[in-house]
Amino acid sequence: MAEYADVSYGKLLKKQMLAGGLAGMLADACMYPMMTVKSRLMVQGGASSSGTAALYMYKGPLDAIYQIGTKEGMRTLYKGFSTVTQIAPAQALYMATYQTSKRYLPGGMDNPVTQFAGGVLATLVQSSVMVPVEVIRQRQMIQTGGEGSYTGSVHAVKTIVAHEGFGALYRGFLLAQLVWGPYNAVYLPLWEANKRLCVRLSGAESVEKLGVQYELGSAFVSSAFAAGLTNPMDVIKTRLQVQGKKKQYSGALDAAKKIYAHEGYRGFTSGITSRMLWVAPSATIMFTTYDQLMKRLNV
Repeated sequence: MAEYADVSYGKLLKKQMLAGGLAGMLADACMYPMMTVKSRLMVQGGASSSGTAALYMYKGPLDAIYQIGTKEGMRTLYKGFSTVTQIAPAQALYMATYQTSKRYLPGGMDNPVTQFAGGVLATLVQSSVMVPVEVIRQRQMIQTGGEGSYTGSVHAVKTIVAHEGFGALYRGFLLAQLVWGPYNAVYLPLWEANKRLCVRLSGAESVEKLGVQYELGSAFVSSAFAAGLTNPMDVIKTRLQVQGKKKQYSGALDAAKKIYAHEGYRGFTSGITSRMLWVAPSATIMFTTYDQLMKRLNV
């Protein structure tokens, strides 16, 4: 019986990885422009070592989109877009780790502590792919063109490795755990709890039978809350990842001190609105698409 259960679970895991990879890539592609806006808003408070952050100063997400569109063209919002193809394997790794962790960790699959631990472990595994992707795309996102600019993602990788070493691609790896670990640890249990609440309020037979509108609402509210809560660490991580060989910050603590000294507490809320407008719709698209794909794959 155990052998049959393992085979059955193996098939389920493959479906979860496929659904997670496709859903993650779709969400990333749809919300990519807002990630560009978020990245620029987060670094503009302190000029980066390359000087790019000093070339613009936006009042907020809408102003950023308007200025980018009028001064640089709307294509600028899609700098580094080719990295979207790497989101599928990253999200497949995430879903596989998260679902497997919930299955084997003590406490049961519906236990919030188990979900918390599963989210942390999944983020750690996913970061092996996502951190280099973030470095490559964000370096391109904040640039306004001119001499020294990257001509594409491949050129960015070659330039970063040549001038800063391979380790530069993993700059901010530990910080990524402090951003996405707590984010997933807050978001995932809250998302699953909200769906269970919607089952009770809507009278649906189960979570699997919930209407799309409830799935959308559960994902959006949960992810927006988690995104706002973890914004300060994302500001620090982003600034460390986009700095070049001439480093403005020596590490996370140094970055935090300098941000506070020059910008005050507001420096840690830089880009918070755009981050919520990026993360919440992304999570909503991803997890709702994931749930819908799983329903169809399990037919």
